[in-house]
Amino acid sequence: MSTISNSKRNLVRIVYDIANDYGITIDSFSYDWILKLSKNNIHKHIFGYNFELNSSTAKMIAGDKSAASDLLKAANVATVEHTLFLNPSMGKYVRSIGNWQQILAYFHENNQHIVCKPVDGTGGNGVFMATTVTELEQAIHTLFSKHRSICLSPFYNIKKEYRAVILDGEVELLYQKNIPFVAADGSKTILELLQTKFSGETLDNVITSFSDRSDKNFYDIPEKGDIIEVNWKSNLGEGAQAEIIENSAIKQLAIQAAKAINIRFCSVDIIETTSGVFYVLEINSGVMIEHFLNSNPQEYNRIKSIYEKVVLRMFGI
Repeated sequence: MSTISNSKRNLVRIVYDIANDYGITIDSFSYDWILKLSKNNIHKHIFGYNFELNSSTAKMIAGDKSAASDLLKAANVATVEHTLFLNPSMGKYVRSIGNWQQILAYFHENNQHIVCKPVDGTGGNGVFMATTVTELEQAIHTLFSKHRSICLSPFYNIKKEYRAVILDGEVELLYQKNIPFVAADGSKTILELLQTKFSGETLDNVITSFSDRSDKNFYDIPEKGDIIEVNWKSNLGEGAQAEIIENSAIKQLAIQAAKAINIRFCSVDIIETTSGVFYVLEINSGVMIEHFLNSNPQEYNRIKSIYEKVVLRMFGI
């Protein structure tokens, strides 16, 4: 699978542009994964996609889906439930009856249709949908083989997923994620259609996701006009497309979510169900715009202006 090198990340390019505009010196560490910004004997850091603006507590809460879910619920913010289960290896923290009876009960309480994921996962990695006990058992086994803790959530019939970028209580960017699809022309196989629409790392991810979830064959030739959904998840790294929108209700929910955990700079993912109800899905302390900017290069100045505000506030400018 192809990957982007740190030095070629859009964020790195943008930060260097900002530093040049404001006379900020940059020292690079760990192949541009860590950037040290210096001006007037003040030093600030960017680690990955995390800026030295949020408190460590807010960052940890945002990175724990169960913790964020609990705190949002306590603040009366509509949120997707994320119920915590600890790995059996952490036996002294797990009830004596173990996890499986509770997991199975949760599965049946939610109409045998739930989502299983790591507590701290990102980008849709390690997310499984279970509709049978066998699928549930496989998902739990896979997750516990890699993670100390996992979350279970009810499955929602999602109409659309949105992302809001928040800085100090203001929405700087709001876009919807359109689930990826290909339209058949009656002559190409599904694989050829995917190769025509997607490329590079996104194509790799799309192929993996499609093979995992679809009952169709890559070498089938769909009838002309057929729409083939590539994925059930709305992740830009797996082929979804970003479309900038305006929606006051979504903005208000995102602001409430950020306020509930006292986080200054973040992105808030929100789902809209088919019944028209909005829920916070998760909060991300690391604001990543790689896939968004790759598919919307015309928005470079808009994204630069957001990061510029963050950098200047780090220095109190």
